[in-house]
Amino acid sequence: MRDLVIIGAGPGGFDTAIFAKEHGLDVVIIEKHKVGGTCLNYGCIPTKTLYHNAKNIKNMQELDIFGVEVSDYQINYETIKARKESIVDNQIQNILFSMKRLGIEIIEGVAQIVSPHEVLVNDQVITTKNIIIATGSVPKRIPFKGNDLDIIHDSTDILSLKVFPKKMIVVGAGVIGCEMATIFQNFDCEVTLVEYLDEVLPPLDIDIKKRARSLYKRSGIDIYTKSSLKEVVQRDNSYFALIETKGKIIEIETDYVLLSTGRAPNFGGINLDKLGIKYSNLGISVNEQFQTNIPSIYAIGDVTGILMLAHKATYDGYKAVSSILGKEMNIDFNHVPSVVFSFPEIASVGKTEQELTGTVYQTNKTLFKSNAKAQCLNETDGFVKMIVDEHNVLIGCHIIGPHASDLIHEVTSMMTQHIHITDYQNVIHAHPTISEVIGECLKGFH
Repeated sequence: MRDLVIIGAGPGGFDTAIFAKEHGLDVVIIEKHKVGGTCLNYGCIPTKTLYHNAKNIKNMQELDIFGVEVSDYQINYETIKARKESIVDNQIQNILFSMKRLGIEIIEGVAQIVSPHEVLVNDQVITTKNIIIATGSVPKRIPFKGNDLDIIHDSTDILSLKVFPKKMIVVGAGVIGCEMATIFQNFDCEVTLVEYLDEVLPPLDIDIKKRARSLYKRSGIDIYTKSSLKEVVQRDNSYFALIETKGKIIEIETDYVLLSTGRAPNFGGINLDKLGIKYSNLGISVNEQFQTNIPSIYAIGDVTGILMLAHKATYDGYKAVSSILGKEMNIDFNHVPSVVFSFPEIASVGKTEQELTGTVYQTNKTLFKSNAKAQCLNETDGFVKMIVDEHNVLIGCHIIGPHASDLIHEVTSMMTQHIHITDYQNVIHAHPTISEVIGECLKGFH
């Protein structure tokens, strides 16, 4: 009998397998498609590869500000795609090497949970003390007329394009939608962003999403909020999207429609009803140890529907394995940082201001335009916003601006320790650095 079978080799699955093996468990991991899951193959990593290509293009367009004059340049899309594939392949090989080095058995196939201690794969039944479901999520598809046309794609397809679009409509202005919109806008694409709710990036802090919308529009992206895609039609050799906005229908020509309308848990063909595992359309129900109502079966990551982030899935797995080992692992899931790799970057941790209605709190902002390093970089858009509670303990931080994805971790470290801001105000930040905005924002509280 094995100690642990993990179903799904995405970030939650493979990191958990390595962690479990390093802590003495006999582990089998089953994957039906590709090691690395959505994040590595079709999400985080290929997206960030394109993001940094787009950033370099953006920098080229601003070289004259730094006294560098370039008359012309060309974008080699084949090189961009080849580099993306190379990075993904490299990461897959690194994962496979790590698991092989540790002696983790990897089985390619479709897993079925036969009983609380049996998993069937490739006509082989594996008996195990514990099972972790880490099957991730899949893109949601919204209904509309013309949704079977060739130009309709989701976030998985867009990263494998043979030809980059010149006109694109992005439906859904969440994290994926805003990242893709700003990336492709820098690839010389005319982008229209359509969002059903009243603002882009709906879950984020109100000041962040308002500023993001303003900066996205300034970059040339057309944005329609409180709007919806009703139909896509083909006339002659052209395609047109019919968008309902402000009580009327407008028609926009496009050669690509990206559906970024969220993700849904992927139950991976596992018969949860037959097994008696509690779940809803939002995900599998778990306790604080990520244990389902069947004690030997755990679920981690996107399949639980709780904060669909790759790094959260990894720590879900650590927590589950610690439970299997009978050990305590204090991970604060109230302080999980999240990042939007748009232009500019956005990062958040903790509470948003709109979540604090009816409570006592203070906020303070520091603008990047007052930071010397930001001026040197010519990246002065945005701000750091911090929120403290009535006890002067930091409970939220929201950043839009240069290096937001890096800065957020300093604040996350402080928040997980529940440090009083007066203690942290004495921490020295080197000058001139972007991180000085963190110190300056903290000094604004009295």
